[in-house]
Amino acid sequence: MNFRNDFNVSFTKRGTILGSDLRFLLLNDNDAAPSSRNITNQGLSSVLSRTFAQDFGTSARKEPPEPQGLPWLGSILSLTMSGGAKKLHEYVSNRHKELGPVFRDQIGPIEAVFVNSPADFRKVLADLAGNTPRHFLPESWMLYNEIRTQNRGLLFMDGEEWWHYRKILNKVMLKPAPKIFFCGPCQAAAENLTKEWQGYSRIGNVIPNLEHRLYQWSIEVMLGAMIGSRWHACEPRFRRDIEDVATTLHQIFTYTSRLSMIPAKLAMKLRLPVWNKFVKAADEVLDKVRKLVPEMIQLSDNDGLLQMILNNGIRGDEAVRIISDFVVAAGDTTSITMQWALLLLSSHPELQDRLFDEIKNLSLEDLLQHQLLRYTWKETLRLHPVAPFLTRYLPVDSIIGGYFVPKGDLIILSLYSSGRDKNNFLQPNEFWPERWVKTAEDSFTYLGVKDARANVPFAVGVRNCIGQRLAETQLSLTLAQLIKNFKIECENRDRIKMILRMVSVPSESIRLKLIAREI
Repeated sequence: MNFRNDFNVSFTKRGTILGSDLRFLLLNDNDAAPSSRNITNQGLSSVLSRTFAQDFGTSARKEPPEPQGLPWLGSILSLTMSGGAKKLHEYVSNRHKELGPVFRDQIGPIEAVFVNSPADFRKVLADLAGNTPRHFLPESWMLYNEIRTQNRGLLFMDGEEWWHYRKILNKVMLKPAPKIFFCGPCQAAAENLTKEWQGYSRIGNVIPNLEHRLYQWSIEVMLGAMIGSRWHACEPRFRRDIEDVATTLHQIFTYTSRLSMIPAKLAMKLRLPVWNKFVKAADEVLDKVRKLVPEMIQLSDNDGLLQMILNNGIRGDEAVRIISDFVVAAGDTTSITMQWALLLLSSHPELQDRLFDEIKNLSLEDLLQHQLLRYTWKETLRLHPVAPFLTRYLPVDSIIGGYFVPKGDLIILSLYSSGRDKNNFLQPNEFWPERWVKTAEDSFTYLGVKDARANVPFAVGVRNCIGQRLAETQLSLTLAQLIKNFKIECENRDRIKMILRMVSVPSESIRLKLIAREI
C-alpha cells in the first residue's frame, strides 16, 4: 500500500481530519469587522430555533438517503473497491450522482452527511455558523499538541479564543489593499522563481523538484509579507531556513497522511516509525520557525504584516504561535494550486498567448485587476480544489436539502463534486477560464456558469480563509511573471490524475518544460 498517496478516512468525533478543511481560512470583505448580522451565540440559537421550526413545520422529517454498507464498517469496502482513500473525492462524487445532493454515509467508524448543493453550502458555512464555527483537525496534530503541551495558532483555535484573534487578524489580513502590502514580496518571489527557471529553460531541461521548489516559493512569500519592504535586503539570510522548512513541511504532510489510516493514539502507543518520524519532523519545523519569529520581528518594517499584528495587540507567546502557524500553513496551499495551474495551461497554448499579449505591459496593480488572469486560477481551483471537502459541525438541529440533520452532526461539503456538476457549470470537466466572464456588467450571469455558489475554494462566512487576499495576489503575479517569460509545456500531462494526500495533488511529479519567449 502506498501510504504517501492515501487520504484520511479514519474520522473521529472531534479532532480528526477528513483530509480537507485543513488550510487557512478567509473572510469576505463584508465580514472583515463585526456587524449587526454577527449576532451573539445566544441570539443565534434563538434565531436558528425559529428558522428550524419554520422549516420543520413545512417539511416532513426525512432522513438523508444512505448507501448499502456493512455493519460497523459502513462503506469502507465500497471505497476500497473504488480506488481507496486517494480516490475518496471520486467515490463521493459518484455517491452524489446515485443518491442526490445530500446523503449520509458511514466510512469506517464515523457517519457524516455529504452535501454538494450550492444553496446549502452557504447555509452550512454562513447562515448556521454563528461566530465560532467548528471544523476538523488532524488527529495526529491534536495528539502532538497534547503530548507537547503547547497551544497553536488560529487554525487550531475554537470558540471565543478563536473569535477574539480572528477579529484582530481580519483588520490586518483583509482590510488593507493588496497592492500596498502584498505586491512587493509576491513579485520578488515570482522574479526569483523566474530567474532560477530561466537556467533550466536555456538548456531545455525539465524543471527539477517542482513540488519542493513551489513549497519554497510559497514560504518565501509569507516571510516577505510578514517582514515588509525590508524583505528584499534580508531575503538572502533566510534562504537556507526557507529550504529547510519546505523540506520538513513536506515530510509532515506525508506522515500526517499515513497516520490518517490508523488511530494516531495507537500509532503512538506502538511507537510506529511513522509516528516517530512525524513527531521528529513537527518538532524540527516548529522549533525552527519559532526561532525565526524574533529575528523577523527585529527586521520587520511598519508595512509588514508582522508589525501590524503586533500593533493590534497580539504580542508575546500569542504572536509567536500565530505567526509560526501562518508560516507552516503557507507551505502547500498556493504551491499545489500553482502546480495544477501550470499543468492546465500546458494544454492550452492559445490561452497562454492571449494572456501574454494582454498582460505583457501591465503594471502590478493592473495585473491584479486583469480578469482573464484571475479567471485562470479561479478555474483551476474549480477543477482542482486544494481542499476537495470543507467540514463543519452543525451547531443546531437543521433542515439541509429537505432532510433533517441533528445538532452536532458532521457536515462534509463536496467541492470537487459541485465543481464538476453539469447542473452548476456548462462543460463541467473542461478547463475554460472564460466561463467566468459576465454576460452583462453588474449581472450575476456568466458565459459558462449556472450557479457560481458551487465554487467556494476559500469557503464563505466568518471562518473562511484568512489568507485569501495574499493567495490571490501571489497566484496572479507569479502566473503573470511566468507567462511573460515562458511558454509552458508538460511532458507527462496525459498521465497525471488528481489524487488525495490530505489535499488534492497530482498523481505523479509534473515534468514541466519552459520555452523562453522571444520578446
